[in-house]
Amino acid sequence: MKLVSYNPIWTNKNQVLNKYTYLSKNEDCDILIIGGGITGAILSYYLSFLGKKIVLVDKNIIGYGSTSASTSILQYEVDFDILELEKKIGIVNALKAYKANEAAVYEIERIIKTLKDKCDFTRRESLYFTQDKSKVQKFKEEYKIRRAADFDIEFLDKNTAKDKFCFPIEAAIYSKCGGAEIDPYRFAHELIKDSQSRGLIIYENTAILKYQHKNNKVILFTDKHKKITAQKVVVATGYQAKNLIKENIVKLNTSFTIATKPVNSFEGWYNRCIIRNDCTPYNYLRTTQDNRIIIGGEDIPINNPPQIIIQNKYQKLEQKLHQMFPNIDFEVEFKFHGLFGDTKDGLPYIGVHPKFKNFYFALGYGSNGILYSIIAGQIIRDMISEEKIHPDTHMYSFRR
Repeated sequence: MKLVSYNPIWTNKNQVLNKYTYLSKNEDCDILIIGGGITGAILSYYLSFLGKKIVLVDKNIIGYGSTSASTSILQYEVDFDILELEKKIGIVNALKAYKANEAAVYEIERIIKTLKDKCDFTRRESLYFTQDKSKVQKFKEEYKIRRAADFDIEFLDKNTAKDKFCFPIEAAIYSKCGGAEIDPYRFAHELIKDSQSRGLIIYENTAILKYQHKNNKVILFTDKHKKITAQKVVVATGYQAKNLIKENIVKLNTSFTIATKPVNSFEGWYNRCIIRNDCTPYNYLRTTQDNRIIIGGEDIPINNPPQIIIQNKYQKLEQKLHQMFPNIDFEVEFKFHGLFGDTKDGLPYIGVHPKFKNFYFALGYGSNGILYSIIAGQIIRDMISEEKIHPDTHMYSFRR
């Protein structure tokens, strides 16, 4: 299963921030975190406050998996509109899911303020739009329910949108809340570095091959013939966890992204907001602090697609960017594609699984992986500490 291909932006823009040794001896710990991407880093941050011995391992270089190709758009919106999500999980839980994502954006902002490297975190407003006249009423209804739930939003019609954007819009929800951007590679390394100050131990280039239970502990065996004995195991390996949980919990697609060189202007792009359309599959756009544009989407249900499809998808993204912003001169610098996972309700799987004793899972499938990892960090921290039960645990459970 190849997670990322071609030249992802974050690991090309940034040098290798930190290097860690591989596991060369047997290790004992209270908590083992498997996965050193942004999810594992966030879990290590939350769990490092518990005063326990925590070890984090990754089979590759820290941050070089899916994190290197994340667009890192932080948005309160789920893959499904609230009215669509209501049909799947009920209106109460649908609103809770949206509010939880919004809270996670502000939680990242809180964490960033405590770190030395601010990781290019930038609060952004966001645009969700349609170019389909038949969907105008649907957007109006979605706007009403979000407005009633106190989201800070504005409805844009065909005419009011013209004042802000240079591409045609029939209807849109413009959100002034719950949106941000970040450099995920730097964020992962900064969180791990911060957690090290509270005792976190890291090993990269260390693959876990198998495990067994013994005396209420988990013994895990590595590719270099060493073992780790842990009281608890947290799985933060994203799409690779599908190999462990042999259930149909996620549909894997390949998603494509291009990133430009720094541009001189953002003409026709109001407030450099995050942009997403309502197409299936949808497209999403963001900017970076060094004035690049990232556009992604064009998902297909194929792993390792042939070259002709790959190049066609990159070309389509470039054409869409030209069509939307004809007055922005840009040159593409990075092209990459990787696995993207959809769940039936657009929500992640977090917590315990009945088939895996002493294991906890943080599987942030869907479009909000980093926000879901924040939620997972809080839920799993509460589960392991046993001090309280997180109020949203049931929404993300394997038994939902």
